[in-house]
Amino acid sequence: MKPSWKSLLGLLIGLGLAACSRPVSAPPHWVLVSQAGSSTVAVVDPEAGTVVKRLTVGLLPHRLLVSPDRASVYVVLVGSQAVAELDLTTLSLRRTFLTAAVPLRREDGSVIQAHQDQDAFSHTTCYDCHGGGSAKPAIVGTRPFGITLSPDGLKLIVSQIRGGDLVVLDREKGSLERTLPLEPTGSAHEAADVALMNGSFYVALRPTPPATTPAVIRRLDAKTLEFQSEAPTGSDPAMLLPDPERSRVLVSNFETNTLSAFDASGRTLTYTVTPGPLGMLKLPGDRLLSLNYYSNAVSLVDLKRGAVESVGLEFGGRKYVNPTHAALSPDGKLAYIVSSGTEGNLLVFDLGQKRVVRVIPIDGLSYDVVTVPR
Repeated sequence: MKPSWKSLLGLLIGLGLAACSRPVSAPPHWVLVSQAGSSTVAVVDPEAGTVVKRLTVGLLPHRLLVSPDRASVYVVLVGSQAVAELDLTTLSLRRTFLTAAVPLRREDGSVIQAHQDQDAFSHTTCYDCHGGGSAKPAIVGTRPFGITLSPDGLKLIVSQIRGGDLVVLDREKGSLERTLPLEPTGSAHEAADVALMNGSFYVALRPTPPATTPAVIRRLDAKTLEFQSEAPTGSDPAMLLPDPERSRVLVSNFETNTLSAFDASGRTLTYTVTPGPLGMLKLPGDRLLSLNYYSNAVSLVDLKRGAVESVGLEFGGRKYVNPTHAALSPDGKLAYIVSSGTEGNLLVFDLGQKRVVRVIPIDGLSYDVVTVPR
């Protein structure tokens, strides 16, 4: 019996979808995703399309940073007042660093007796006590968030939202070396992100959300941490991204639909994307990918000409929501996009075809993503 045209059409569609779901071949690599909802970092095999390992790191893992020698990944633990260091050879948690000292007293001056009784001062993450449910509240501390490297690569520079400061961590010793309080500008006092470019640290200081007053982008000397300049931006800057080819830093204005570019003099240029730009990813050439959380879309931005093309995130007739961050495949042909809904997914986005070509299930409420050698 000959197959009907409907069955042949169904077969062809199925084969087409299967072909589209195959990732483009690239040098062997892992994709690591911070999973804030499950206190883990997922290790994803992009070829197999599966999560091969989940590393428990601490509460609210968010930003990820790969070490210069690509032997480690640093994970900012927003809810555990710490940074976790992952060993990429063994795919395991190597150690943790506190980003602020464990407090002896509460803000009202009363002694925190549990910290003394449980010798909390000897621990290197608040997750040891607060993560198991024995100590309340679970989420504590200074809310570290942004992370970058010092110019020599030997230090980690971390911005803290609740602390309103920058901290310097020694990578070799795993210790807190310095804390720099940041003076507020108006109502802008939360250090939401930090980036290094051309001998300066750029820090995004924002008012407590929701807000309508401006945030500022402050520039500090990378060696001395002394003030150099600052300029206003939108009220909720989400991420800073260096653009060294044009000697400027880009900021995603999460409360609007714009990206702003700041040079050292404070002059700005604006790119209009779709609502809720959060993460940004530099692409080969003069392009940038903007992850637009509220519009469930990405924008491809030509940084030289200013042209912007926005694409909804769909695959197999389904729409995918809340993109947060993305990472580039080693061959530069794919972007791995975190779809951070309550049902999480890692979207494989073909940059040439400008569409999602594969979907890999991960945990809900995931956030940042990096690629590392395998």
